[in-house]
Amino acid sequence: MGMTRAKKNAVGWIVSICVMAAGPVLTGCSADSTKTEDTKTEDTKDVKETKGSTATARATPSPKGQSGDQSTVQGVVATWVTAVVEDRPKEACLVMATPATDGSPAKPSTEAMCGGDGPEAQRMADQIHRMHTSFTPDQPKSPPTVKVAEVPVTDKKATVDGEQITVDGQTLEAIVVSHSTGVKEDQVGVRIEAGVVAGRWYVTDLGLSVG
Repeated sequence: MGMTRAKKNAVGWIVSICVMAAGPVLTGCSADSTKTEDTKTEDTKDVKETKGSTATARATPSPKGQSGDQSTVQGVVATWVTAVVEDRPKEACLVMATPATDGSPAKPSTEAMCGGDGPEAQRMADQIHRMHTSFTPDQPKSPPTVKVAEVPVTDKKATVDGEQITVDGQTLEAIVVSHSTGVKEDQVGVRIEAGVVAGRWYVTDLGLSVG
């Protein structure tokens, strides 16, 4: 009781996205078309705990290229995409923030929210896992080589398109298309938005469009 209010936080926006998994899912994609895919498995809990137990430190000490870099748009987008490709929901979550609205400032995700066992953290893990399928090339390197082109920054905000991001040499758009049926590359749009919150860059929104 009293916990049913839907807050638009970083986990909320990613859960509300129509995320693509392998298969013919781009057709008729809308915010509420997940009913066919939405088989809630409790197994994700065990998977998440296994992975989470190895990543307790706030900063990742492992040599993952640009991992953890929030000083530039390129750094944070590369960090987020790398975390998605490696299926690390907590790491992806930690570089996400709720975009600012008229009434409230942007809010970065917290360690407690990203690493907790609550329903939002579980849904986040599930959605990152679905995106992981769509964002991963057929034979990914370990760790993946993620490169992000320079983009203009206006008012501490920036947008990076899927064709400006490469994973192991392939554009993110091409990878997403390779996991979808009956869709051509020029029909798919992938857009990642980022913004500065308290002096650090965060991923604030993700747009996926078809047609």
